[in-house]
Amino acid sequence: NQEKSKIVYCRRNQKRQPPFKPRYQKFDFLGFTFKPRMIIDKGRTFLAVTPAISQKNTKRIADECYKLKLHRRVHLTLDKLAEILEPKTKGWIYYYGKFRLSELRKAFRVLNRRLAQWVRNKYRRFRRKHWYKAYKWLQEVAKRFPNMFVHWKYGFRP
Repeated sequence: NQEKSKIVYCRRNQKRQPPFKPRYQKFDFLGFTFKPRMIIDKGRTFLAVTPAISQKNTKRIADECYKLKLHRRVHLTLDKLAEILEPKTKGWIYYYGKFRLSELRKAFRVLNRRLAQWVRNKYRRFRRKHWYKAYKWLQEVAKRFPNMFVHWKYGFRP
């Protein structure tokens, strides 16, 4: 398949660049994007091709957060929402967080926004306010109960 198959130039830590302009420097495989990133190993910094979650899968996670329609489940408590989300977020963290956990920040930012939308719909005092007020309330809850949601345990708090 011409679209899927390509030769990728995996640049090494070399002093001189090749005489040609490399066409492809990154590629996607099994939900990860492999591209050159700075690595610190034993006090030395160098360039290496490493995996992280791909943009396509970050968008897929964001779409799945929207499809769950969390913002409409106002009859549930925050604890119940955490139970519903637990298997999915654990799966995402265990699979995509294996190599670069920090790259999941974009996906969990969307999830925290969805939770803030739930707060706006659940509690009347936030309805006519800016969404950031609900987000601040969610930050306070995350400070008091840092282990409520799985992604909050890993530092992806609102």
